[in-house]
Amino acid sequence: MPTKSEHLTGQAQIKGTMLLAHLAWLKNQGVDPGTALVPLLAPEVAQIVTRSILATAWISLRSLIAVDRTIAAVVKTPSDDVFRELGRFSANSNLAGVYAAFATAEPHRFFTRQAMLHDRFQNFGASEYQEMGPRAGVMRLTKYTEYSPVFCLSAVGYYQGALETMKAPGPLRIRESECTCAGDEACTFEINW
Repeated sequence: MPTKSEHLTGQAQIKGTMLLAHLAWLKNQGVDPGTALVPLLAPEVAQIVTRSILATAWISLRSLIAVDRTIAAVVKTPSDDVFRELGRFSANSNLAGVYAAFATAEPHRFFTRQAMLHDRFQNFGASEYQEMGPRAGVMRLTKYTEYSPVFCLSAVGYYQGALETMKAPGPLRIRESECTCAGDEACTFEINW
């Protein structure tokens, strides 16, 4: 497998709901984000963690990645597992909460809508969903001007959590078959349930 790289300039933005969910996951582990993360983060990122974050606020992708890496260091669990869990928790909590209206019992409809609404949750890239069978599809993320393997692992977890929220029958399998971080044109996620 090719080495994965990262490109974060601070221009790419994501909605505050992602960061809020990741901080809530840490709290569920019995760890206070302010106490545990702030001393380990750069001052500008620590400031984001300590202030009241609105679900609709825009947060830099670079800040989210810094927080996620620090969360993984604090919980002392293999980083890749933590990043997937953060995405999974984000889907479970946001699709049952603030974005419940986006959830549907039909995965193809959900992922198609997710692709169409991509720019409401992040200000970079584009996404496209394609049905590949009755219980399979492909999500393709393109034109990412900023990228990180951390974000890709979180996406794997997010798609799994979305399927769990929809009570898809399983077995659930999400695999990233192409990755911008590895020099590919897109991040392509094969989603099966």
